[in-house]
Order: sequence, then structure tokens, then C-alpha cells
Amino acid sequence: MNSSKIKLALIGIGGYGRTYLNYILDKNDERIETVGLVEPYPQSASRMDEVYSKNIPVYQSADLLYKSTAVDLSVIASPIHFHTRQIIEALKNHSHVLCEKPLCADERDIELIIDEKNKSGLSCCIGYQWSYSAAINSLKRDIISGKLGKCRSMKTMVLWKRDRAYYERGSRWAGKIALDDGTLIYDSIANNAAAHYLHNLLFLMGDLNASAEPHDICAELYRANSIENFDSAKITFTLKNQAKALFLAAHPVDKNFEPVFEMDFDKGKVCYCAKRTADSIALMPKEYTDYQNIVFIPEKGEKTVYGDPFANDYLKLDCAIRLAMGDKSSSMCSIEAAAVHTRLINHIQKNFNIKNFDPSLIRERGNLVYVDGLYERMLEIYKNPALSII
Repeated sequence: MNSSKIKLALIGIGGYGRTYLNYILDKNDERIETVGLVEPYPQSASRMDEVYSKNIPVYQSADLLYKSTAVDLSVIASPIHFHTRQIIEALKNHSHVLCEKPLCADERDIELIIDEKNKSGLSCCIGYQWSYSAAINSLKRDIISGKLGKCRSMKTMVLWKRDRAYYERGSRWAGKIALDDGTLIYDSIANNAAAHYLHNLLFLMGDLNASAEPHDICAELYRANSIENFDSAKITFTLKNQAKALFLAAHPVDKNFEPVFEMDFDKGKVCYCAKRTADSIALMPKEYTDYQNIVFIPEKGEKTVYGDPFANDYLKLDCAIRLAMGDKSSSMCSIEAAAVHTRLINHIQKNFNIKNFDPSLIRERGNLVYVDGLYERMLEIYKNPALSII
């Protein structure tokens, strides 16, 4: 064994964990030695023949992993309700951490995680991948410096259809508010699939490596699928300097609209749209033509192209590896930065009711449940934030 390599373990290899597993199997990163995978159901996981052929140990639990080997970096890609326990367990076992978003389900756990991280002296990154991108961080620095002027408003939207299989996967925790024993999950479109884009508004408006705290929070929460929690949301809030923010997201739609966001500043506007389509061309300002790139379009002067925030999905893993190797200069999405999103989700869940869509509007196409006209309505709200979902 090369002692210069860090010992990496992956906890959870289903769902987004497959992305990390693919990295381990395909990238041949000479900085790491994979000392274990944790997966309670390996028989249903992909690429296990390759895992076994490489003699990578597979454990039923993180406890068994840490009893068997030292771990320098634990990459946690398990369901939301395991995050708190597994982050703390990794830190107690002298391991740096990269945990997938969100930080945790229950805001009461935030201080427990921070306390354990501070006691350990180790790093703990949270996997909001846009917060690691060069494009987002370059934009954030310009916002902080005042180069763009004062931010007056911002908005973001993503519409991603998800069928019944999405909610029935694994141990069927998807779409649940809590387990039977009361353990919170708060799995929703705002806390899972589209959490990156809600967090991004908070992160961009915060100080360096921090997120801004929202206030004056309002939410419209709806569901079409047979789940406990919501699958569609309009969330509004205010950030520093009284900037108004809008977040729109829905799963029960009949087609996708890839992530989009805009920010209105004194000196111009920031635009981003992940995919050029007839609908996105109609939605975006006509001055915006650099699709897949974040662009500042000033009232006067030349535009600034910041780049594609999706350019490299592995930047967060690279950051976590460098931190585990002792590179203190690496910029990360910290516990504290991610905690703002967790507190916002908790506030929404506790203070706003979830409503069912009118059954007469619900349609089915194979395994997909969708709301007739919801896709079009969300685009209308994006243009006019004063509108309601219903």
C-alpha cells in the first residue's frame, strides 16, 4: 500500500452514490485507496462484479467498516435520515467527511454535527456541487465585491418529472416526512432533487463560504403523487438588502425544464439556463444567448461570462480529497453554509400546510403521475412571481 494515498470509504452506493462508485471504478485516482464500501443491499447495486474483482471490501454497516479499517475520508451518499448519525460516526472515527446534500433532516441536529466537527478538527464538506464550481464562486466574489451593484431580486426554477418508481425505490423513504418512530426525513423536491438550486440562492447571497439567512418566508406546497410530503413548491423569501427570492420546483409535470436562475442587480442582470429549448428561449431575456453558461448582462458595457456550473460534478470530491490530504486552501460548502437550507426546510415543513392538487387535474401516463397544466403554470409564475400555483 502506498502510504501517501488517503484511505477512502463510500457509504451508500445506490442513488447518487453510483456517481461516486463510477468515479472509484473508472477514474483511477492515484491519490486514493478505496478501503471499503458500505451497502446493506449490495445484491441490488450496480457494478458489483467490478467491485469484487478489485477486492474492495463491502460492509453491511459503517460500524463494521470502522471496526475493520482506518478511514481518512468518508463519502456519505445515504438517505437523508442517516446523515446525522453517519457524519458524527465518521468524525468520531477520525475521518474527514464529504456528505451528500442536504446536511440533515432535523435542524436540532445541526449543533450536534458542528460540535463533533469542531472537537475532531477534521473537515466536513456538504455536497451542494454548484457551491464548488468555478462559475458560481467567481460570480459570488463579484457579488460580494459590489461589482454588480445591489441585488434587488432573484429567482430559480427546475421542473423534473419523477414517476412512481422514484418514490418506491429502496426502503421507500422517498416522499416521507418521518419514519414510524418519528425520525424526521423531510424528503421533498425542495430537500432532495432540487435542493441544489434553492441552496444556490442562499449561497450566492452569503459571505465567502457562507449562506445568507432568509426571512419573510412563504410557501405554497402541493402534492399529486401518493406520498406524505409535497412534490411541488413555490417558496418565496427575503435575503439581505431586502432582495426578494423565488424558488419554483415540481415533479408531477409531463416534461422537464432544466435548471434556470436569474438575479436582478442595480447594474444589470445575471442569467443562467441549462438547456436551450423553445420554452427556455421564450422564458429568458432576449439578451441571453450563452446557454449553459452563467452570464452577467450589464446595462452598459460588455457582458461577463462566468461559465457552466455543471462543468465538473466531481469538484466536491476533489475538494474533500485535497482537504483530507491537508490542503487547507480548498474552498468548500461547510456545515454552516448548508445548515441555512436545512433551517429553511424545517421552517417550511412546520409552518405551511401541504395541499392536494384537484383530482380532476391529475393525469397518468404509464408510471408517471402529472398535473395537467402545471408545467405551463410554473413558467407563468417564473415570469410573474405574484401568481400562485393554484
